[in-house]
Amino acid sequence: MKHRYFLYFLMPLLLLLLACKSGPPEASADISETAERMKELKLTASTTRKVFYKNLPSASGLEHVQGAFYVLGDDSPFLYRLDEMYELVQQYPLFDTTGVVKGRIPKEEKPDLESMARLSYGRDEMLLLLGSGASAARSKGYLVNLSENMQVQELDLSRFYTFLKQVLRLESEGQLNLEGLAMDEVYAYLLQRPLGAGTNTLLRFESSAFKDFILGRGEMPAAALYHFSLPQLGQVRAGFSGACSLDGKLFFTASVEDTPNAIDDGEVHGSFIGTIDLRALPLALDAANPLPVPVVQLNNEDGSAYAGKAESLVVLKGEERTYKVVVVSDDDKGHSELLEVQLAVE
Repeated sequence: MKHRYFLYFLMPLLLLLLACKSGPPEASADISETAERMKELKLTASTTRKVFYKNLPSASGLEHVQGAFYVLGDDSPFLYRLDEMYELVQQYPLFDTTGVVKGRIPKEEKPDLESMARLSYGRDEMLLLLGSGASAARSKGYLVNLSENMQVQELDLSRFYTFLKQVLRLESEGQLNLEGLAMDEVYAYLLQRPLGAGTNTLLRFESSAFKDFILGRGEMPAAALYHFSLPQLGQVRAGFSGACSLDGKLFFTASVEDTPNAIDDGEVHGSFIGTIDLRALPLALDAANPLPVPVVQLNNEDGSAYAGKAESLVVLKGEERTYKVVVVSDDDKGHSELLEVQLAVE
């Protein structure tokens, strides 16, 4: 079985290396041009609105489907629906809520659902919710079928997470820390938030193979790895916390939290929004030389630095080279915030 997992990991890397070596000269030129554009790219962000949710705990995932925003809480048994004005209009139980105290699941028992993305399969529109994988209790996922009256299916992802730990070469329990999920028509993307000196890592899968596996209709999907460098605030480096794919880019949130592991909370120093040009992924293959990517620090409406822990985002197209970004954050006290941000990519 170990050899099988190793092959899943090795094949996409071999294909990428072959593509880089044998591809036409114009392909290499395109990658070089993309790298130069990334170096020159500047992001500016201004927060235009902030909403506080007293009864929506620990927001960790966000998705936008058919005029509604769906919010996930990492210690909540519910999936929450907001309208276009960000008003909380409904909550849906994901599992048995018996024993849940004040709407929150104890840290040692929670599934730690940290990421969510829209998944289309045939005529069905679904939301895929994933646990962080940091412990056995956090190795679950859920499928919520929006086309079938919010029908919920629990997923045992322990085999998939064991595979990911081998791919990432994580040897100790608690090192896997999946914090973001995004999907487009071609690929699915998972973001691994590092501990200590590790790199922020993107795992990419072919979308069709990933969906077939999640739905129990296919084999383990092959994974390709890409490594990125994010800035520091003080002595603490930012780590991936959410993802959204749009216009050939992977937008992400990253937070700066001083914590020794993937389970305990720590002091939060601030958060960023960033973007990865997906054409530049061949430049991010080397873990020893992670690729720097453009980011901008989140601010309050008055321009002061935002001290909250951004956990996820939805990016909506605006005017040329501008986007409306909706960000959710977790205060680690049982509440959540939503920020509406105007993002310019110049």
